Amino acid sequence: MNGIRAGKYAFRAASILVEILILVIVAGPIAGALSPELGAQHSLGLGIELQSIQPQVQQIFSSGSTLNGTHEISVPAFNNWPLSGKASLTLAIVEAGQTIYQTQPATLQLAPFQSGDLNLLMVFSPALIAQIEGQTVGIGGSMSLSEGQFLTISVSLSR
Repeated sequence: MNGIRAGKYAFRAASILVEILILVIVAGPIAGALSPELGAQHSLGLGIELQSIQPQVQQIFSSGSTLNGTHEISVPAFNNWPLSGKASLTLAIVEAGQTIYQTQPATLQLAPFQSGDLNLLMVFSPALIAQIEGQTVGIGGSMSLSEGQFLTISVSLSR
């Protein structure tokens, strides 16, 4: 009888540990994707600080005649979580709902409690500049966060 009771308690303890592990795996990317948007002082989980993109893009487009060429956009990524993860970001220029230019994906592998920068290159050719000149364009793209082989969250950024 005592063996059955001990087995029951061991099973409950193992079940609780598995539930905690699932919560840690799932909550990291979700918290990281949401915390910068909520204006948190200390971002949680695994994420990308998307607020840093707008000022850099505005600076590129306000430079006027120097639009031609290659421009680097550096976007901070963070992993304030006990599991390693990967952050990936792609930016796009959108005109009238159509993507007319897209960067190569920037990917960064982050160890637990590590941060770094995703470096995106925007290359403006004379043909692209002629296409967007005088037009209203938007910036969109996609973001992907993953924790090893456990979970991947992909988000399309508003255009």
